Amino acid sequence: MLETNDSYLRSEQLTLRGQLQQGFANSAAFMYRPTILTRASPSVPDFALRVRDMISQNVIRLINNEEQSNLALSYLTGQKNLLTEEQKANLRTAGLAHAVVASGFHLAVVVGFAKKYFGKISRFVTLAGASMLLFIYICITGFSPSIARAGLVSFLTLWGWYFGRKFHPIRMLIFVAALTLLINPDNINNLAWQLSFASYAGIILMTPLISKFLYGDNKPSALANLIIACISAQLFCLPLTIYAFGSVSLLALLANILISPTISFVMLFTVLAGVTAFPPFAFITGVLVQFHLAVIDGIASVPWAVADFQPNNPITFLLYIPILIILVVLKLVTKHSYRCNYGKICTC
Repeated sequence: MLETNDSYLRSEQLTLRGQLQQGFANSAAFMYRPTILTRASPSVPDFALRVRDMISQNVIRLINNEEQSNLALSYLTGQKNLLTEEQKANLRTAGLAHAVVASGFHLAVVVGFAKKYFGKISRFVTLAGASMLLFIYICITGFSPSIARAGLVSFLTLWGWYFGRKFHPIRMLIFVAALTLLINPDNINNLAWQLSFASYAGIILMTPLISKFLYGDNKPSALANLIIACISAQLFCLPLTIYAFGSVSLLALLANILISPTISFVMLFTVLAGVTAFPPFAFITGVLVQFHLAVIDGIASVPWAVADFQPNNPITFLLYIPILIILVVLKLVTKHSYRCNYGKICTC
């Protein structure tokens, strides 16, 4: 029998013995404190996991601050298990729990990096480089429901952009939802999958309407666009968040404005520090993450930062009625056509 406190790897196969009991929430069944009989390595080595572990070890060694290195690695790889329960609670209070879940935001950073540097060469190099980086990143983080949704959207929009194909946002939303459910029907009950699609729907449907309403045909600034996107995503996630957690952050917008613009830099310098083991990269990462921790802890200490509600109340979903009314009214007032955004690379 193996010890239960051993460290197990992501792709290892375990043989368990115990009493199988009826599951709850997203779990079909569960086994309480099973006996671990055997431990087997996968037939195909998980090289991506080895790369992730190598990066993690270098970052932890160079930063030499557990709180800072764990948050930096959580940004990069979506490993929430690196964070303490207090850190997770503070992130929820600040409305930043999405930042440590590998999703569309992280893939958007990857695509943006590829577009900026490979785009100077050619469209084909941009497509190939972005696809390669996306594949590597998804292998490192694992194929979670949220990353599956974001990955499909990213690859589809990239290839559509390259071949000049135009996807209607609503059709894209329905197609990706259907495909991810076809791959794993249990995703329909997965909160991460639900929140991922809700935020994606808010960004692609509400963001252009608010931008058109406030700025007309002019392009909003980067900060204004960030604020609008945050509002849109949080608005569509609001009923789900209240239903699942029974609370909502009142300072989430402020936290996202202060922190979101620099998360991509934290990810960049974290991976540079992990790959090169070059101390200056780790120093920059530490400084940025220290600022993030100060903002997160400061907001979490505000007594009225969170509004509490009754969780698991189906009436909460009635909030989608006024949200959809706002969406329809803005669509009628602005006469916005979603087709105008077709040519952009947007992973959301």
